[in-house]
Amino acid sequence: MPLPAPSRTAVHTARLARPAVQRKRPTVLTWGLGADSTAEILMFLNDPVAHGLEPDLSDLVIVHAVTGDEFSDSLSFADRLVLPLLRAWRVRLVQVCRGGPRDADGVLVLDDSRAPRRIHAAGPWRLSDELRTAGTVPMLASGQRRCSIRFKGWVLDTWAAHEFGTGTFRRVIGYHADETGRALKDSAIQDQLNTAAGRVICEPDYPLIRAGMARAAVEQYVLDNLGEMILKSHCTMCPFTGVCSSRDLYEERLRAHPAEAARVLRMEHISLALNERMSLYGPAGSLNRRLAEDVRNRPVLDAFQDDLEQTPYAVYEVRRLTGLGRTKDCRRWHGKSCTDPKWWCTQQRKPRCRRIHTVVDQDGAPVDAAPQCLGDDKRCRGAQQKGPTWRSVRTVFEGPRERAEELVPGSPSDTPSAPAWSPGRPPGSGAPTTCPNPKACRTPKRSSSRHPRASPTSSARGSRSAGRSTPAPGRSSGRCASCPNRRRAGGRPAAPHRCTGRRSPGAWP
Repeated sequence: MPLPAPSRTAVHTARLARPAVQRKRPTVLTWGLGADSTAEILMFLNDPVAHGLEPDLSDLVIVHAVTGDEFSDSLSFADRLVLPLLRAWRVRLVQVCRGGPRDADGVLVLDDSRAPRRIHAAGPWRLSDELRTAGTVPMLASGQRRCSIRFKGWVLDTWAAHEFGTGTFRRVIGYHADETGRALKDSAIQDQLNTAAGRVICEPDYPLIRAGMARAAVEQYVLDNLGEMILKSHCTMCPFTGVCSSRDLYEERLRAHPAEAARVLRMEHISLALNERMSLYGPAGSLNRRLAEDVRNRPVLDAFQDDLEQTPYAVYEVRRLTGLGRTKDCRRWHGKSCTDPKWWCTQQRKPRCRRIHTVVDQDGAPVDAAPQCLGDDKRCRGAQQKGPTWRSVRTVFEGPRERAEELVPGSPSDTPSAPAWSPGRPPGSGAPTTCPNPKACRTPKRSSSRHPRASPTSSARGSRSAGRSTPAPGRSSGRCASCPNRRRAGGRPAAPHRCTGRRSPGAWP
């Protein structure tokens, strides 16, 4: 009797539980300097053959992606306790990083040695450089770790493609037994990439899961082998410190490194100056406010204030343009490209609409079909779906902090050092704001998307209408660089039109 085909989940579970592969092919271990990947290194050193490696570890390559913003104690731990073991075993360690802000800048190999002496603290382009230039902080966007994808995943994949070409290798990842869900997701993504490439790029392997080692067991294993408790490895400005790790341990670490903490607070301060909603933890609040709740963090806040006092300031005016986005209904029923837009493509349907206008068959049973509501009843229409937002910045003043604050008097603030707004204007209204990073203020976000159908107003949302550009009262209408409907003299808007050109950064005054 033939056995039934295993389900997708069963296939992945079997993959996680399979024994170490005995075929000799290159093994690449991604080392993030944390407990999980460090424990895997120690496991390979203690018994390489049991993990499918050559006895001399000649087929093992350890790769570390340098983001440039690790805590100094994590670097010290690796330098003092791990690198001597790698030198003794002659294990190859490759340290790579981004070559610049663009993917065209490539990947830079900082070190490729079997006798490494130190972990590089930073490359030519750090994660913090990119965040400061954009005037923002790392974001928890739909659960995606975009900074990790850009400064780790892309760097490691690019290096591996150059190193192995069309060859296959085993990719060892540090997921412990409590992270089986993450491992299954990673395995599924790699299967998709292999299918798209028409070959096996790499085969993911999770030794800690196969060994059944949870986080506590991993930390204890590192302690038993190295004699020192390892700290959690992450960037100094990681937003997951507020949701995935102990707040007390993170604040204790910031108190131990006040200079690094001051740089994180300054980054958040700049981000809040550009957008009062862009704190490190988003809706959960700002890091500055959290630190102010504990008197032990006073030295950290004092270091931050000293840093601000020595920094030149700028007063600027920010205008934002937000376009219409696509709803989940539109993406589901119209695919990647919407060629037949309906009202529910850019506007949410209320629960009443979904309840009353459900498509049914002849027997009255609900049918899974595209919405049929014409939107004549306003009670069916919900909020408009927000799309991409563009920002234009005009520098009003550059100089000392005292003079900048005189130009922007009396303001509501998140913290004593938070950004300020002019009286009579709500936050986000485009009022002049002080910021200790003039370079970031003059760097509007770029996008190659088509011009959204909205007016370039001073508010975060602005006035919007389907099919034409509508300026908000008292503000002039903007235009694309290629749009023939230019602004009239005196700032009065041109005739309503549908703009089809591409926006040119800095096109607004």
